[in-house]
Amino acid sequence: MVSQTAIQVLPPEVAERIAAGEVVERPASVVKELIENSLDAGASAISVEIRDGGLSLIRVSDDGCGISRADLPLALERFATSKIRTLEDLEAIRTLGFRGEALSSIAAVAHLEILTRTRDELEGSRLHAKGGEVVIEPAASPVGTSVTVRHLFYNTPARRKFLKSPMREGELVRQTVLRYSLAYPAVAFRLVVNGRETYVAPPATPLERIGAALGREVAAEMVPIGWEAADLRIEGYISRPTLGRRDRKGQFFFVNGRPVRSGLLAVMLERPYAGRLPPERRPLAVVHIRLDPRLVDVNVHPRKAEVRLSQERSVYGALTRAVEEALAPYPRREEEYPALAWPFAEVEVGVVREERAEYLAVRLEPMGQLNNAYIVARGPEGLVVVDQHAAHEQVLFERLLNGGPVRPLNPPVRVELTSREAERLEPFLPLLADLGMEVEPFGRRTFLIRALPAPVATSDPRELLEAVLEELPGCRRLEPEAARERLAMKMACTAAVKAGDILSAEEMQALLDDLSAAWSPATCPHGRPAFVLLTVEELERRFMRR
Repeated sequence: MVSQTAIQVLPPEVAERIAAGEVVERPASVVKELIENSLDAGASAISVEIRDGGLSLIRVSDDGCGISRADLPLALERFATSKIRTLEDLEAIRTLGFRGEALSSIAAVAHLEILTRTRDELEGSRLHAKGGEVVIEPAASPVGTSVTVRHLFYNTPARRKFLKSPMREGELVRQTVLRYSLAYPAVAFRLVVNGRETYVAPPATPLERIGAALGREVAAEMVPIGWEAADLRIEGYISRPTLGRRDRKGQFFFVNGRPVRSGLLAVMLERPYAGRLPPERRPLAVVHIRLDPRLVDVNVHPRKAEVRLSQERSVYGALTRAVEEALAPYPRREEEYPALAWPFAEVEVGVVREERAEYLAVRLEPMGQLNNAYIVARGPEGLVVVDQHAAHEQVLFERLLNGGPVRPLNPPVRVELTSREAERLEPFLPLLADLGMEVEPFGRRTFLIRALPAPVATSDPRELLEAVLEELPGCRRLEPEAARERLAMKMACTAAVKAGDILSAEEMQALLDDLSAAWSPATCPHGRPAFVLLTVEELERRFMRR
C-alpha cells in the first residue's frame, strides 16, 4: 500500500506542519483512503469489496508494491509514511496520501487486517489489529496488499448511529470507486457489494472509462477538451449541448489526479454553455487539471477535502477557454435558451473545495414585502421582485438534488398508513433515503421516519411523507433519476415558504442570499420565474429619461 521507500515516522518539525485530523467518517472515507494508498503504491488493479454498506466488511486489494515485513510494524503509527520526508516534500506533494494517518485512524475504530508482500520477499506477512493489540505473522500472499476492515465503529456507537442506511452508505462507496476509476482509467477497478460484482472496469482509454462508469450513451455524447500553457494543462471530455442533467452529479474535476468538487470550477465549465443548453440543465464533464505541484497546496484541510491554487485565475480562465473551443461547432440559440436575467458577478476565488462550494454571485438587499408574496429587493442592475415561494422552492430543490447532511429525528416519528399506501411506499424507500429522508418499516403498515434532509428538516415529517405519497403514483414508470427529481420537487414545494407568509428582514435577506448562491436561480422546479428584474435602463425609459 505504500511506495518502495521505507516507512518512517515523520520528524516533529514536519509532523507539526501537517493539517492532521480524523480521516474516518464513514465507510466511503475508509475506501477513499485505501484506494489512494493503492494508487500511490503503483497498483494496476484495485478491487473493493463491501458488505452491509461497509459497516461489517470493507476489503481493498491491489497488486502494488506491497509493504515489507520490516516496515509493517510502523504502518499503524501516526505520522508514519513513506511518501514524504522533509518540509520541501510537503510543499510539492505528488502522491494522493501523505499524512501517515489513514491506517492508524482505521485501526482505532475497527478490526483491521493487512495481508501483504513485496516483490523481493518470498513470503508475505499478515497484521491483525484489534482493540489496540497488534499481531504480525508470516502468511502466504501475492505481491501487493489487501486491507480488510471489519465491524467499523464497533467501539464508537455514537458515531455509527449517525451513519445513513447500509444502502445509502453503499451508494457513497460506489460513487467513490467511480470517481477514482474516472481519475485513473489505466488502472483496473472492481467493486463487489454483498457478494455481487456491481462494477468492473478493465484498463481503458479515458473515453472508454467514461462509458464504463457513466454509460455508453453518455460516452457517445462527449467531446474532448484540451488547453496547455506553461505549467498548466487541462484535458478531458465534456458533453455536447445535446446532453444535460438536472444536477451536477455528472461533473468530475481532478487536480493532479486528486478528485475535487468545486462550484467555482463548475461555473467556469458552464459559462460557455449559455445559449446552447437549457438554463435548468447542467453539462457532464470529466476534467483533468495538471499543474506544477508547487502551485497546489493540498495541506490546507485535515481530511484533504480542499486544495488551494496559487494561480487560480489562470486555471479558471483556461478551463472556460478550453470548453469554449470545444463547443465552437455548436452555435448559440439565445432565443430558445435565454441566459439568466442577470450575469454572474466576479466570483470569489482561492480555495477549491471537495464539498459543495457556496458563493454569492450577486448581493441583493431586501426593501420589503409586497402582498406578503413577493420580496422587493435592490440589485446591482436595478429592482428585483422575487416570488418568495418559487425562490425558496428552487433553493430547496437544488440542495436536495445535490445531497448533503441529514438530520436524525430523536425519537423517530411513527406513521400509520393504509395497506395500499404501505405497498406503494416500500419500493421507493431507497430513493427517499438517497434524498436524505430515511423511512423504515416498523410492522406491516407502520413506518418510522428516522431522518429528514437538512434543507427541509424544519418541516413536519408527517406532512412531508403525505406529500411524497401523493407523488408516488406518477413516479412508478419513471427512470430512477427522473423519479428522484420529481420527489425532490414535491418535498421542496411542501417545505418552501408560501405566498401569504410574513417574513422578517433577516428571513428575506437569508432567502435572497440563498437564491443568489443557487446553481440555477432563474426559475422554480416547475418552470415559473423565481424573480423579475426591472433594470435602471428600463425604469429610465418608462419615466421618459431616455
